[in-house]
Amino acid sequence: MAAKEIRFETPIEGEMEQAIMDRLMNGFQNWNGGYDGWLKWCDTLYEPDAYYNIPGPHGQIRLTLDQYKAAMGQLFQHFTMELGNFENLITKGDWCAIRYTVKIRNLDTGEEILQNTMEFVKFKMNPDPIGARVVEGWALSDISLA
Repeated sequence: MAAKEIRFETPIEGEMEQAIMDRLMNGFQNWNGGYDGWLKWCDTLYEPDAYYNIPGPHGQIRLTLDQYKAAMGQLFQHFTMELGNFENLITKGDWCAIRYTVKIRNLDTGEEILQNTMEFVKFKMNPDPIGARVVEGWALSDISLA
């Protein structure tokens, strides 16, 4: 499963919005390489001082990029996570809202699920060759892996 299409997207109105779209489409192609591939992709997708907000036991938890990488490393020890299609992609200025599917396999039980995830992400434009990178993001899924 790889992002081959965007089912519903907003029209691209500017250079920043196009840079976000390009970054996300490229990112989905790079995600499906396991944890090592994901870590490598982090260097391209995120600002070094980026934050990511994920669901925790008592609400959203704001993680530094290093904390987020560690949390994902723990998940990758027990799950494969293959990103699917974008269901929605809305860009406006330096903000993006995306909804996509993730095919997840529990390595301990063999169980497979299809997770629906939504993210709201703020980007920053950097000079070439760096380009658009995430400053902060908020994620929520219909099925928790924690």
